[in-house]
Amino acid sequence: MAQQNRKGRTLQKQWIKNELKGVAFIAPFLIIFIVFLLWPVVEGVYVSLHKWTIFGKVEFTGLENYIKTFRSEDFYRYLWNSIFYVLISTPIIILLGLGLALLVNAKIKCRTLVRAAYFLPYVLSVSVVSFIWLKIYDSNRGLLNVILETFHMGKVNWLTDEHMAWWSIVITSVWWGVGFVMVLYLSALQDISEVYYEAAGLDGASTLQKFWYITLPSLKNITIVQIFFQVIAGLKLFGQPQMMTKGGPGDTTKTMIMHIYNTGFKKDMFGEAAAMSVLYAVLMLLFVVIQNKATEGGEN
Repeated sequence: MAQQNRKGRTLQKQWIKNELKGVAFIAPFLIIFIVFLLWPVVEGVYVSLHKWTIFGKVEFTGLENYIKTFRSEDFYRYLWNSIFYVLISTPIIILLGLGLALLVNAKIKCRTLVRAAYFLPYVLSVSVVSFIWLKIYDSNRGLLNVILETFHMGKVNWLTDEHMAWWSIVITSVWWGVGFVMVLYLSALQDISEVYYEAAGLDGASTLQKFWYITLPSLKNITIVQIFFQVIAGLKLFGQPQMMTKGGPGDTTKTMIMHIYNTGFKKDMFGEAAAMSVLYAVLMLLFVVIQNKATEGGEN
């Protein structure tokens, strides 16, 4: 009996030792996660429950900031602007990225150069990208208007026309990010075994049938990931409209992130800005949950 107790204590000590080793291995990441990710979220929720200015906490207000946000027409207007951008940009960038991936995956001349040319913009910062396209969209001497005038098609106010402003930002974002989408799709395409295409060819399948029944199903998982990335990136849109249109004309291109920024840093209402941030984060989490449920349902 005593021997069994000693054996049990030895096993318990060994288990504790192994657990401590595991904690030691994950401690560096855990510390970084708590300090730079978890704590700012907790602090943001705390700020959202107070009237808070640039000088710090003024008074506890409870859920007042959240109630104001729900009653604010601006919140829903700018939320729709962000969703509208996602709805028009996500399909374009994914379809174009897939098309480019199919192109560079084919046996064409200079395909390495083509890959590099489309991916290079992705390494630029948002400020550089916005500055480049500001010059291209310039109403007087911009490249696009110079080309249009050459063909006697007249000028277009790319950034000040409410019908063109969003499309101008979408074009900029697609030019900037399509290379990343292309690379992910290209990697997935190269993982598809040629055996499937050879077998389909022996059965008399056409190129379109091979694409529809082999390529597209094989790209399902990467497409789900792409949609997730692009929707989250679209909901976080800030740099392009901030630098290119300032949210204009009027409030046409003012996004939710811009509204939060202006509320906090320009109106000195950090409590309300924090409340909007929390609600916006919850909406993003809901999207993630819905997408996961839809994905699980599709796999079943």
